Amino acid sequence: MKKLSVAMCLFFSGLILETAADPLFYGQSYGFVVNDPAGFVAAMDEYRESEAGQSSPAMPVLVQNIVNGDYASTHQVSVFYPSTQAMDRSVAINSASPDWSKFQGKIRQLARPEWENVYAIQLAKVKKDPTTLDNAVSIVYAMTVTDVAEYVSAFETLLESDEVKAFPGNIYLGQNIAAGNVPGTHFVTFVAESRGELIEHIMKVQGSPAMAIYSRAVAGIRTVEATNMFREVKRWVPTIN
Repeated sequence: MKKLSVAMCLFFSGLILETAADPLFYGQSYGFVVNDPAGFVAAMDEYRESEAGQSSPAMPVLVQNIVNGDYASTHQVSVFYPSTQAMDRSVAINSASPDWSKFQGKIRQLARPEWENVYAIQLAKVKKDPTTLDNAVSIVYAMTVTDVAEYVSAFETLLESDEVKAFPGNIYLGQNIAAGNVPGTHFVTFVAESRGELIEHIMKVQGSPAMAIYSRAVAGIRTVEATNMFREVKRWVPTIN
């Protein structure tokens, strides 16, 4: 990669992005019931230090679930790609790599997969570089949306409100592409630097006039399916060539 794309700038800087004609970036997440968390991290470290891991344009992020509803999974791995081309490049690297096969064998011994999904991030408001948030904690609202254009319009209005502008962390709107057994068509993620900071400011947003206006605007087109919380354990930032 000769230069950073807009999506990679979202990973590596404090850039504020609110909307784009195309998705800002893409992701695939996997839920695991992990029986050896330290071993799981070590396996991911080993793979990312391998030739295949060093060549991959993907950014894996390991999180530990705090609130996870009906799911048994203790952890999630979210793998982010700046473009669909980067996704294909990552798949090609792994398919030809003995490092990837070795990594998959270790993960099968350390954890049991429970769910996975593929999605695109459509809108974002980013105040802080995600790679610098050592204690990042997120709340995710999974939703089923029946009128996407109307919903996005209401969400953009919410993002422009003073209450949401005061939120100290990052906010993302994602659209599921292939959800498997994960309910919902879309999700909104709020990210802050600690559990306390996240909860404090989420409560301020929820009690604000802007949220009341947003809730009325989406009442007939959005159903909240789940609200989950997790904390980031480790992020493996790709090498940029």
